[in-house]
Amino acid sequence: MLQRYYATVACPACGTRFQTPIEQILDVRVNPEAKNRLLSGAINVAVCPSCGTGGALNLPFIYHDPEKEIALLYLPVGAGDTEVQRQQAAGRLTRQLMDAMPQEERKGYLFQPEVFLTMENIVKRVLELEGVTEEDIAYSQKQRAFLDTFMSALEEDWPQLIAENEALLNEDFFRLVQYMMQVVAMAGAQEGDFNTVQKAYTYLVENTAMGKLLSQRNEVLQAFTANPDQNSLLEALIAAPDEETVAVLVQSGIALMDYTFFQMLAQRIESAEDPGEKARLTELRRTILKIRDVMTEASEDVARARAELLEKLLNTEDPLKMARSYLSELDDMLVMVLRSEMTAARNRGDKQRTEALQRVATVVNQVTEENMPPEIVLVRRLLMSPTDEQMQEMLQKNQKLLQPEFFQFLEGLEAAAREQNEAQTANQLTKIHALALQYAPQPETPVAGARPQQPSTPPSTPPAAENRTASGLIIAKH
Repeated sequence: MLQRYYATVACPACGTRFQTPIEQILDVRVNPEAKNRLLSGAINVAVCPSCGTGGALNLPFIYHDPEKEIALLYLPVGAGDTEVQRQQAAGRLTRQLMDAMPQEERKGYLFQPEVFLTMENIVKRVLELEGVTEEDIAYSQKQRAFLDTFMSALEEDWPQLIAENEALLNEDFFRLVQYMMQVVAMAGAQEGDFNTVQKAYTYLVENTAMGKLLSQRNEVLQAFTANPDQNSLLEALIAAPDEETVAVLVQSGIALMDYTFFQMLAQRIESAEDPGEKARLTELRRTILKIRDVMTEASEDVARARAELLEKLLNTEDPLKMARSYLSELDDMLVMVLRSEMTAARNRGDKQRTEALQRVATVVNQVTEENMPPEIVLVRRLLMSPTDEQMQEMLQKNQKLLQPEFFQFLEGLEAAAREQNEAQTANQLTKIHALALQYAPQPETPVAGARPQQPSTPPSTPPAAENRTASGLIIAKH
């Protein structure tokens, strides 16, 4: 399971003390998004929930990419008062990383990580590993500088700023603005701060060529996802504003692309009276087939990779650590390969392999649930319960989870199951909903004249297990 740490921070602007999550092990195989967070400057950043003041905490961490066999250690000057303390911090992070890996995955490069004193240099190294050029880095920095300028400018100056910098406003720029909105929202900053960012984002969407393209793409994708069938997929593909939108639609609707679908597309091509439209639809068909073939080949490659991972899980002495080390690959494809192998083993009467595969299935399920919210884990287990009695026992033990949000989640799952014609699952969810209502905690009846109880203030001091850094931050392990 991924370990969570928290830093208790005192805001230098308003003095508010608050806790913020921190990361010390960035393993891109376990969590691929860690790479994007590092490159976007979102590692160990805190934003005050009271005044919105934010900044980097400048804490050490280790970045690990096992595919490239690279370990990068960020060890800022503030990581220790002496060189001995800094080396101790480096050793501790390296041991944490290696302890989370199965023995056979530990290789020599882990003992000699590259050390970086500044965030700028470690980011440059990761970009270099990804094949990003100095020009790309400079371009990204210009985008960030423009966003800072735009956010601090008066609204009356926005049109001129856009006209002078529209070359910077590509899809990556809009992702950067969306990320800023998420950071502000998650930080619990004042409502006005979030509204300011949202207003700027809306203005950029409505008044730039890229913004309009992304808005049109979103509309097309939403039209399909609201009613995912062959007709809506065909209409969405015809309305797609660019090839990237076509690719997203093909990926989402590839299961619908059978002979009937392409027959429908052929009829649309034949019935087109305008020669230009006929040519456009013909080219669209070629594009769809090209993208589909690439995705099919990629899917086969993924299936082979998951088959190799399954063999690793079967042969390792520590399947739990191995599974945790490959968390991002414990997906539906692995489950499909696992089920296929289990069926084949049973059909051959290979009891030893069947039992080994069952043990792996148990481990995969355990690791998957470790990284899910408890409500989702409960629903998964309820769906797998063979009897009503087991479901009732499980619901009774988890009464505190049976809040209104849990029932809204159930209703959403049921609606999605019915839309996908999964009647058996939908009916099971209906039964679970009815049973859960019987065990849901009842709201307390307020006493006449009593004042509503105020929420208790969380303690300002962190748990006992803590480590105070040279800068005064208190790192508490949870």
